Amino acid sequence: MRPLYIDGHSETWVDLEDPALKISVPDQADQLFPLQRISRVIVSGGVQWHTDALLACANQGITVTFLDDNGGVVARWLGKSLERQHFLQRLSDLISRADGQELYDSWYQGMERMVVQSAAKSLLKQSHRVVTADELQAFLNEQQQNLTIQPVKAVYDSIGGLVFAQVVQLFHENGLNAESELLHEQWLDLPRDFAKLLLWDLQIPLLIWLESSTVIPNFRKRVEFYDARSTRISRLCQGLTNKLHRWLVELY
Repeated sequence: MRPLYIDGHSETWVDLEDPALKISVPDQADQLFPLQRISRVIVSGGVQWHTDALLACANQGITVTFLDDNGGVVARWLGKSLERQHFLQRLSDLISRADGQELYDSWYQGMERMVVQSAAKSLLKQSHRVVTADELQAFLNEQQQNLTIQPVKAVYDSIGGLVFAQVVQLFHENGLNAESELLHEQWLDLPRDFAKLLLWDLQIPLLIWLESSTVIPNFRKRVEFYDARSTRISRLCQGLTNKLHRWLVELY
């Protein structure tokens, strides 16, 4: 299965022609994408959807993530997942604890220190001291401002949106679907938190890529850049999930 990227506008329509999604654009031939071959859908721009197409994605367990024109995440559409995992029961137990948020925040901060330090060793060539997330972000901001192509914020927003879309899919496959009570807990947003952690791993290749670019990469180029690294992101996300699961087990 592969992700389906739709970069369109208000005249682009997504319909269901069972068993496929049909993408219609004025003055272009309709395109069909079989549902069984789609892992997730990422929509950029004001694309119009027929309800049947969205429901078909939900029934097939296909997540749909909507990005705005700058690449930021606007909304996500989740549906059924194959089965409820024991991992989710552990998360539910965490939420029921009075100190659940405090415990989770501590775990997340530990993971952030780990991924930031890993990125800092390569970016700053300094392995002898601990670098905070704020320090590393300040360094990255300075590097971004020195790029010859500007502005690059939309590129970073797009890559962040693509990371988020993949993380949503991976959690969905593990049972974190629209029916999960975990999605309704205000202080726990695992897709958001995991996407923030995983984005650190892309900082070096993203800087190198933009330094070699002569123009702002369009959405198709951004997708190509990300797809070349999506397998690694999937592996890292699974690693974080395993770390969270082991930590949850140790709590009880």
